Amino acid sequence: MPRCWELTRAAPADIAPLAALESHCFDWPWGRLSFEGELSAAGADNRVAWAGACGEKRIVGYIFFRFIAEEVHIFRIAVDPAWRRRGIGARLLAECLNAARAEGMAAAVLEARPSNTEAMELYRKFGFRVLATRPGYYSDRQEDALILKRTLTQKEELWP
Repeated sequence: MPRCWELTRAAPADIAPLAALESHCFDWPWGRLSFEGELSAAGADNRVAWAGACGEKRIVGYIFFRFIAEEVHIFRIAVDPAWRRRGIGARLLAECLNAARAEGMAAAVLEARPSNTEAMELYRKFGFRVLATRPGYYSDRQEDALILKRTLTQKEELWP
């Protein structure tokens, strides 16, 4: 399996592979319309992780976020299970937070399932703290949603 990967922004031609990876990673996936909407929404941004060799690269991860007021709202982050534990999720999150910092955002906000222990570990490493709980938010398992928040400072750079 290739060891290298790179980040770009998503393009309309990426919607089908994004939706395929989304379906592979989530029980309640976004559809094509959600990705199309995020590519055209005001204040929206994203990063896509590509891996492969010899011109046969494929999408192995992504993060979609929006700048709203003085916060970056992280809507979706995913990494192909076969590519996890290689730093891709951390790099995607760092790129998002650095972009938010560059835009003058004061904080980052996201929602997560408490049962998603890998994601919760990543968010804790990046300084996110539980702000509130939405009881029963995820109807598929009647699971709560944790609202996580992290303050951003203009001095920090999260990835070299």
